Amino acid sequence: MMHNSQIEQSQFSEAIQKLELFISCRQLDDLDTVTVSDPYVIMYQKNNNYWTKIGQTELIWNNLNPNFATSIQLEYHFEVQQHLKMEVHHYISPTQSKIIGIAETTVAEIAGSKDQIFMGDLVNISGKKSGKIIVKADQVKSCNDELIITLSGQSIPETRFWFWHGTCPFLRFYRLRKDDNNPVLVYETEFAKDTTQPLWKQINCKAQKLCNGDYQMPIKVELWDYRSSGKHIYLGETTFCVEELKEHSLQSKILKKEFRNKMKKNESAGILQFNKFQLKTRFTFLDYCAGGQQLNLIVAIDFTASNGNPNDPKSLHFMTQNGAPSQYLQAIISVVEILINYDHDKKVPIYGFGCKPRMNLINTNQTLHLFPLNDNPDDPEVYGLDGIVQCYRSSLHRLAFDGPTYLHPILKNAMDMAQTCKNQGSENYLILMILTDGQTNDMQASIDDIIASSHLPLSVIIIGIGDANFKNMSILDNDDKSMVDSKGNKAIRDLVQFVPFNEFKNDPALLSKEVLAELPDQLVEYMELMNIPPKPPHNIQVNQYQMPGNNISQQNIGIPPNQQYNVYPQNPQFQNDQDSQKYLSQNYQQYPQQPNQYPPPQQQQFPPQQLFPPQQEYPPQQVYPPQQYPPQQNYQYQQLQQPQTGMATKSLGQGLAQQGFLKGFVQQANQQFNYPSQ
Repeated sequence: MMHNSQIEQSQFSEAIQKLELFISCRQLDDLDTVTVSDPYVIMYQKNNNYWTKIGQTELIWNNLNPNFATSIQLEYHFEVQQHLKMEVHHYISPTQSKIIGIAETTVAEIAGSKDQIFMGDLVNISGKKSGKIIVKADQVKSCNDELIITLSGQSIPETRFWFWHGTCPFLRFYRLRKDDNNPVLVYETEFAKDTTQPLWKQINCKAQKLCNGDYQMPIKVELWDYRSSGKHIYLGETTFCVEELKEHSLQSKILKKEFRNKMKKNESAGILQFNKFQLKTRFTFLDYCAGGQQLNLIVAIDFTASNGNPNDPKSLHFMTQNGAPSQYLQAIISVVEILINYDHDKKVPIYGFGCKPRMNLINTNQTLHLFPLNDNPDDPEVYGLDGIVQCYRSSLHRLAFDGPTYLHPILKNAMDMAQTCKNQGSENYLILMILTDGQTNDMQASIDDIIASSHLPLSVIIIGIGDANFKNMSILDNDDKSMVDSKGNKAIRDLVQFVPFNEFKNDPALLSKEVLAELPDQLVEYMELMNIPPKPPHNIQVNQYQMPGNNISQQNIGIPPNQQYNVYPQNPQFQNDQDSQKYLSQNYQQYPQQPNQYPPPQQQQFPPQQLFPPQQEYPPQQVYPPQQYPPQQNYQYQQLQQPQTGMATKSLGQGLAQQGFLKGFVQQANQQFNYPSQ
């Protein structure tokens, strides 16, 4: 009988197994009126009686017997019946296709087939057979290494004559597993046009993809002559393995044209030259986390008038009397409850923009495009998700919504913070989360900022709230890295993720998944760009985490005392561990057992109110030329509730603000980006 720990371990090991599926088709129906079908395959998996798309192959032109290089990975669960559906489409246009045929099977049927090769009939919409589909499975082995290879060819035979002399050669790479006579296509290069001395583009391929992490696995390379009709001509082949390239990175391989008829002698098809080979170790997000990497969140919330009066049920900021969250708050909660776990001190700077604050310390008739939402210009941080929610709720009716929407001040502020972290050698990586209901009115400045942030430890998450047109925000997402700044510079890395809230507002888990999907890769890409390997894991001793009274202070644990023991929410700031130990031993001796008997926490004392002018105005600064920003309507609401009384509370702990990262940024930003009032 298995113990619970053994059962859990068994379940965990099963859950992380993955299969990689390689797809081919044979004898497809021809649905093209000019040449032959242009097929691609979409694979679906059934979840809760709904078909969910899990992958798609590349498009192959003019081919009724395609071998697709794009594989599809999925989790393998032995104890679960996993239904799959494969649709083979004929491409017509980016928005139109015809279904050649459909086949259904299960993961178990594929994994249990001989040599793990499944062959099934494709059936068209009329119920008639329309070809065959072949799916070969291979277990995915954990390998994060990346192969960088540059190849060239010499003395490639010509296949065209007269005016069309030359060759258009390209390469195909196949896995050759032991005791398996079915090679699997895993990679294909572009073709070089009209040359017998080709130089192909550098290959950047994961070792898992090329050889499944087995560096002694033979890799077959086939040389083909490209034909637009899809009837490519086989020229020759050779084999290599990663292990031999590790020992001799620069070498040549003779290409031979293999004949099935043993009576024919193999012909030479030129030389394949390995000009460059590099085996690059790729670290993972978890590797960096183990070395102490932190994610520091920054939140910026849009309070422009287009959001609607927060007292209006149609407003995007409206919250019901029973406390139901607004759309903004729903998005904040679903994302922050995950990100906050990667921030050791849980301190989060929170800003507002696009309005006229009517707070105690920040009270102005000027529209501000960057201000601390906690009403503390010296320290914009709050503690944890609860602090963010409370700050948002308490400030909502102390703001005069205005406009328009400018992202440049927010981005510039985050860039300054990221630059400070980088200069000080900090382990912090900053995540700026912007929640907005519309387009930015300083698009080019925002593009310049994002491209300039490529070399900074910074990612930007933009969540679009409401039904506005978010086309510009999608441009900022820049997944294809085609965005260009005002000086013609292209983006080096992808650091922005834009997600429209409306598409996921009924599923918070799906929203957070979509918002955070690219973040781990963005951090790793930055670290690789800066040549920063992960630090070795900290050697933590168990006896560090002892209860008070032992020789360890709570600050070493990194958790505020009020969060761990529910006492003294605003404890003094200690100069060293000796002071901390003395304080803890004295106070905990008085109340050793019963937290409910602790005295109420003392309120932190602030300077008299008159020291902070109630109508603080920022000094006038240089204004951008009027023609850059077309005249806008008056966004400000005519009615505004009286500001609530009370003072902002300075955050505790050694957060970014107390390291000097935040202080003064807000004032500088509003002075520098003093946009024309509306």
